Amino acid sequence: MNSSLARMFQELGFAVIPQCLDGNTVARLVHLTELARAQIEAAESVSNSGGVYSLRNLVDVIPEVAELSLNSKIAELVEAVLGTGAFMVPSTLFDKTDGANWGVFWHQDLSIAVKERHEVEGFHAWTRKAGVQCVQPTVQIMSRILAVRLHLDDCFAANGALKVLRGSHRSDTLTTDRIDEISSRVNEVICEVPTGGAVLMSPLLLHASSPMNSSGHRRVIHLEFSAQELPRPLEWRYQIPCRRA
Repeated sequence: MNSSLARMFQELGFAVIPQCLDGNTVARLVHLTELARAQIEAAESVSNSGGVYSLRNLVDVIPEVAELSLNSKIAELVEAVLGTGAFMVPSTLFDKTDGANWGVFWHQDLSIAVKERHEVEGFHAWTRKAGVQCVQPTVQIMSRILAVRLHLDDCFAANGALKVLRGSHRSDTLTTDRIDEISSRVNEVICEVPTGGAVLMSPLLLHASSPMNSSGHRRVIHLEFSAQELPRPLEWRYQIPCRRA
């Protein structure tokens, strides 16, 4: 499976894994995330009148999320794409609900979290998100990051599943005009995933999602992994080793 998954990911920029987390793990994560949503400080959350629908810096909010880097299934998937020596970097919770039902246009994820700001060639667009220093690194670094989206609810077209444009990760950072051109000629793929399943994705892959057409939750824990050190003096803000327990 490892070699075929690596080839698929390299060619398409994503892969759907129907089963990744067992029922007990999903139930525990749902419990922990719901507790955090009720208690979290505003600085770590994104919310509206319908409640908290995103938790940034998730390992700071829910330390148990770091244990996912030791989950044997997740570690196997990460090693298949990145090889050994990978580590978890950012982590985020996203949840679409009746009160927070948003759509996202086609885009790439282009930022990483670092410990401190240092001016290094190729690193630009510095910003702070929930108190954490973020920056856009070189394309070479972004191309070696793996996003693992873990689904705590069934996620289908009706409730805002992730949409991707296969193969679009092989481009560099894309302008708005280039994104429009690619999205006009490449058929979208809707990544439908049952509870406990996962989507592996390159951050450079063009992706989007539609608002839900059904009631309920669409909870996703979004983890990112890398196996590459940053040029000194820059350091990853989070660097949690990924290995099989």
